[in-house]
Amino acid sequence: MTKPVRKSDIVELEIEDLVYGGNGIAHVNDYVVFVEDCVPGQTVKTKVHKATSSYAEAHPLKVLEKSPIEVEPECPYFDHCGGCNHQDIPYEKQIQFKKEQVENTYKNLGNFENIQIQTPLKLENNKFRYRNKMEFAFSPNRWLMNDFEDYKPKNFALGLRPPGYYWKAIDLDDCVIAPQETEQVLHLVRKYTKENNLSLHDVRDHEGYLRHLMLRKGINTNQLMINVVTNDNTPEKLEELGEILKTKIPTLNSFINTYTENKGGTTEPEQIHLLEGEKYISDKIYNLEFRISSTSFFQTNTKMAEKLYSEIKAKSELSGEEIVWDLYSGTGSISLFLADKAKKIIGFELASEAVEDAKVNAKVNNIENVEFLKGNLNKFFSKQPEIIEELPDPDLIVLDPPRAGMHPQLLKDLCKIAPPKIVYVSCKPPTQVRDINKLAQEGYEINSIRPVDMFPQTAHIEVVTRLTKKNQE
Repeated sequence: MTKPVRKSDIVELEIEDLVYGGNGIAHVNDYVVFVEDCVPGQTVKTKVHKATSSYAEAHPLKVLEKSPIEVEPECPYFDHCGGCNHQDIPYEKQIQFKKEQVENTYKNLGNFENIQIQTPLKLENNKFRYRNKMEFAFSPNRWLMNDFEDYKPKNFALGLRPPGYYWKAIDLDDCVIAPQETEQVLHLVRKYTKENNLSLHDVRDHEGYLRHLMLRKGINTNQLMINVVTNDNTPEKLEELGEILKTKIPTLNSFINTYTENKGGTTEPEQIHLLEGEKYISDKIYNLEFRISSTSFFQTNTKMAEKLYSEIKAKSELSGEEIVWDLYSGTGSISLFLADKAKKIIGFELASEAVEDAKVNAKVNNIENVEFLKGNLNKFFSKQPEIIEELPDPDLIVLDPPRAGMHPQLLKDLCKIAPPKIVYVSCKPPTQVRDINKLAQEGYEINSIRPVDMFPQTAHIEVVTRLTKKNQE
């Protein structure tokens, strides 16, 4: 087939639908073109930046005709940020598109026929301000947006990275999906940084003091954590900022400084300094209370986490007599939520601080039938087979891996352990489907699939899938 378009071509396209990841899909004759940042129903003037024998990729230059479903985005930075790439699509339509994408992923990528996707669980009330964690970047290279906010200096930014430009940042005054205090915190930190001439970290040469500003919010407790990540170990530079934040922000429960010289752009700490309040905040999911430290994993949407955990419990179908293994257990939230319906739950987690938080959370909630073990699941069972022999066999394994899915070795180990039931939770359906394909080859079949919209206004979707070993039910 001769390519009808080539790299750098300017092409007018009608956007037909959305594919997983949020890109639009269009056709030139029978040739597929994927278009960034668009809405189905739009007619868009685009520029092709990649063209293969089977498909092309393009970015929009101008919307020639609006979509009938298109709405005005809430955020003034929408056209540049890339974080909330569905803000211009009505929420009910977002849910519809995401359900279709999950179904297509299972059918086209996994070759699973005749599957039924259950009605997605969605956020019922405010579709903004739902995130309980946001991480903003400091940068001496501000992303320039034509004449928009041209009064701001070019060498200062505190905000989010524009897509494809890891060394720059958009200087944000607020973020509409972040905690309510975000606008005030950004203002106070920006003001203090400039008044005290604190240098901003440049990820290209790894110079500069201030790296990241992280906010964590206990949605049901109204407790706020502010964490400033720095490139050198001088917390005294931030002591006065802590006093200012404590005075100005009544919800502040924790102000810490994380020191790291890691060149990878992460917030993995070399040292953590407590400057105000406690080292952690608390939040609640239903009647359970959780301690959350700066490095612990906790679902970023607390209200939807309640629906997610209820769905996991429903799919687990526990009677009170089962042994449950919780892989990637984090701060223990899933384990503790299932504990009242299980005989015993054993959680496995790599991060030491998260394991300690999980143990504390169990004590705080007076839950005694849980155990948490530290270990790298990529090699935990294969390198220490005696662990499997010593532990009671699981009737159910619940796993919630990172976006990359399961490590191949863990997938092999899971097939050897061969629990009768698996509940697989994932925030990236393609890697989930890849792993489930392997499990299907080992005799597992899909019983149910439920999308859960943990990330409104974005292209992301969480999926809870239940599998059973054939002839075991």
